[in-house]
Amino acid sequence: MFLISIMFALLFTICSIFININWINDIACYWGYFLAIYLVTFIAIIPGFIFLFNFISLLLNKKEKKQCTRKDEDVTILIPVYNAKESIKETLVSIKNQKYCGNIYINIIDDGSTDETLEVLQSMDLDSNTTIIEMPHRGKANALNKGLEKVNTEYTITIDSDTILHPLAVRNIMNKLTNSDKKTVATAGCLFVKNAKKSFITKLQEWDYTLGIFGVKFVQGNYNSTLVAQGAFSAYKTKAIKEIGGWENCVGEDIVLTWQLLSKGYETNFAKNAIGYTEVPETLKTLGKQRKRWARGMIEAFKKVKVFKSKEMNFKSKLLMCLNIFFPFIDLALLIFVPLGLILLALGNPLLIGWMSLLVIPLELLLCLLIEIL
Repeated sequence: MFLISIMFALLFTICSIFININWINDIACYWGYFLAIYLVTFIAIIPGFIFLFNFISLLLNKKEKKQCTRKDEDVTILIPVYNAKESIKETLVSIKNQKYCGNIYINIIDDGSTDETLEVLQSMDLDSNTTIIEMPHRGKANALNKGLEKVNTEYTITIDSDTILHPLAVRNIMNKLTNSDKKTVATAGCLFVKNAKKSFITKLQEWDYTLGIFGVKFVQGNYNSTLVAQGAFSAYKTKAIKEIGGWENCVGEDIVLTWQLLSKGYETNFAKNAIGYTEVPETLKTLGKQRKRWARGMIEAFKKVKVFKSKEMNFKSKLLMCLNIFFPFIDLALLIFVPLGLILLALGNPLLIGWMSLLVIPLELLLCLLIEIL
């Protein structure tokens, strides 16, 4: 299935290069060949490869067999907290409302908050399974490692202090992890946007999370190579995290952790029905900072984890990581030149985007429908 999807995507890419030569020449007349090649490559050719690879992968995907639900295992949830007085209460209430029969232990690690976060926590009626750990401000990775020291359960879940869990989220993510192959040590949860109605920027991200991020994780999960078990909501086998020494103190600590696990020959997957809701940036400026941080996290992951030297990591994971390199360049091209292209199109100039380009919208909807069916 993997090789067939790659083969079709490569054939499409070769055809796409020949078809788009004239378009490159047209743009080069205005802005030069460097910018022309960059735009066509990251607006059309590479996204086309990724789209077709995902589409063929989903078409050939065998529907997951219904597995017998095992008994609900005890699990510890780690919540690193820093100045979260506005959100932490709602997060803890969502955990309390989980329909899960196993014991849920909660380690809240206050990373030196300077607001009233501790006062909010102390005012709540927390049960005996909840532990508040205080520490000086040393960053999210150190907070997670501090909480990990207190974990005595076989499984660990991490969530952010602004993540809201669906009542079945813990059950579904644990079912996925515990029913997977023994080599699977991490399962990424499915995140959607909590504050989608706040601004136009958050609405755009709702589309991105629903189609882009969800679709990519779904395909990667089918190949047991989910590249980011995000800290905002993921489940792990505790032994595996402790084996690699926990989280690295860096910007993309969740990316580095996932890649370290993959480099050891472990596998990771995705639970599409384990749903959580997270807050996203509400302005273009903060969105830019977030995506810059994500890109930096990926670069740090390549520096810290020698993925291509790893003999244990499988070929699928390595190839999917290569595709990940293109995402920051695609984001930049789409963010800057797609709006410009739409303005030019409205003025009657299809230099960057033509009317045929708008077919990508129904194609994306078709991909979304296929994901939903599967």
